[in-house]
Amino acid sequence: MREVTLTQIEVSGIQNYIFGSNNLKQNIGASELVTKSTTDWVVDALDDAKIQHNVKENGSELEDWMEALLPAQIVYWGGGNALILFAGIPQQHAIPFTKILTRRAIKEARGLSLVVEHQELDWNNDAVSEKHKELRKAVARRKLNRRQSTPLLGLGVTAVCDFTGLPAVGTDDENLVSQAVQHKYDAYKQEKRVNNLLKDVSGGFPFANDFNLLGERGESSYIAVIHADGNKMGQRFMAIADKHPVPADNHDYCRQLRALSDAVRKKSIDALKATVELLVNSRDPGNNKFGGVVPVPKNNDGHDVLPFRPIVFGGDDVTFVSEGRLGLALAACYLQKIGEGKLPGAKSGEDGDPLYARAGVAIVKNHYPFARAYELAAALGDSAKEKLAELTPQGKGVVLDWHFATSGVILSLAQLREREYWSRTGNNLLMRPVRLDIDAPPVGSKYWRSWKNFVSVTQEFQETPYWDERRNKVKALREPLRDGGQSVKLFRKNYGLGPLPDIPGQSMRETGWHGEDCGYFDAIEAIDFYVRLEDKEAENGQV
Repeated sequence: MREVTLTQIEVSGIQNYIFGSNNLKQNIGASELVTKSTTDWVVDALDDAKIQHNVKENGSELEDWMEALLPAQIVYWGGGNALILFAGIPQQHAIPFTKILTRRAIKEARGLSLVVEHQELDWNNDAVSEKHKELRKAVARRKLNRRQSTPLLGLGVTAVCDFTGLPAVGTDDENLVSQAVQHKYDAYKQEKRVNNLLKDVSGGFPFANDFNLLGERGESSYIAVIHADGNKMGQRFMAIADKHPVPADNHDYCRQLRALSDAVRKKSIDALKATVELLVNSRDPGNNKFGGVVPVPKNNDGHDVLPFRPIVFGGDDVTFVSEGRLGLALAACYLQKIGEGKLPGAKSGEDGDPLYARAGVAIVKNHYPFARAYELAAALGDSAKEKLAELTPQGKGVVLDWHFATSGVILSLAQLREREYWSRTGNNLLMRPVRLDIDAPPVGSKYWRSWKNFVSVTQEFQETPYWDERRNKVKALREPLRDGGQSVKLFRKNYGLGPLPDIPGQSMRETGWHGEDCGYFDAIEAIDFYVRLEDKEAENGQV
């Protein structure tokens, strides 16, 4: 018998913790604390408990899996969760480690909710894969059943935090702040991950640290909140468990979990780098504008700033913000890059599917409640995932959905779609969500809802002289589209408009409709909110 303990650490309530403020510095700091709680602080807690482990001296990478098990071996970590295999029963190493880690979270990340569960097993006679399933269920139960803390709201003589309403413990930028907010600000000031990861592709630009730097004052005060997430990632990890069902598979199971986790992290970071590189290289040196349209913002010191900021990154779950008109192009770039190549399969040496992902882009005014904007972006990603079967033959692929919250009305996505995007004849006005083709596009006219077709129509409306000179009439087409094809034909006749831009495989140019499908409402709506980004350096042969 060889007693070991499998320990799962997860941060609960990540969304509320990170996105619950309209202060970007707090969002960045909160994300940093989530990451540290399952990476740097794990290493520090192991060191403080004097437990030998498998983290390299640089503190950020893991040694290859060792069959001669160390007192602590991290299987995977990051993104708000970690899995560690400890030698012995929980009381020997796992519980002392947990006490140190959770005590630090209370002291340095007030409001962060860490959930930790332990699963004892016999390494020689129990399948780690099966015990891991039990452990995940225990973590899920703990999240649902744990006692919620009720913070003391202060006394009559207590000053109140300007952001949370909790008792203030100090000030930051002349604002009264609670302990939780102070911890987020402290983490923001120490945050170096973004610059360390992206300094080689950022063109020397610092990243925006204020939502006011993401919207052009007086002209386009919109920001884009982009949330991307991997499709069916849980099924990939379950497939690894199913392929390693017996104790003899234990080492291989741990290796394959690590291989998939590491591959996802690498693809996510590489895709983020490519996205930043596209943005930087899209700057037109002639007018110093991204995509030739979006001015380079300046901070209070007068220095140029990149209108972009990653908030959550390094895994399949990614959130970043940008200037509103850049959001669609940046989201599309990220999705296309993350879908390139294949992930490891369920067993060593096998290839799995590419990292199929979906993304939602919420374009909102820069003082729109950020938590709500994030929820909208996440709901848009889920809506895209639900339509996969209609967009691709195998129900697999990379998909994108978006919403322009120009009215400021705060409703659920379903309510917004019902309210704004149905014709008077009872048909859906939208092309989106759309598919992004990372391989050859599927054959068949029913698969016309693609990013390529959306961009083609939008650019024709924006850039060809014929339509650009008639932009006001193009925008006015939205009302005839709501009334149906005959209204579109009459509108075109009355104003002398030619056939609408071509959509391959569809006969929509005369009426804007093909049966129950409308091909132009999305593009018309996006005329003022989509900026094409091209790599100017690549065009000039410099990269």
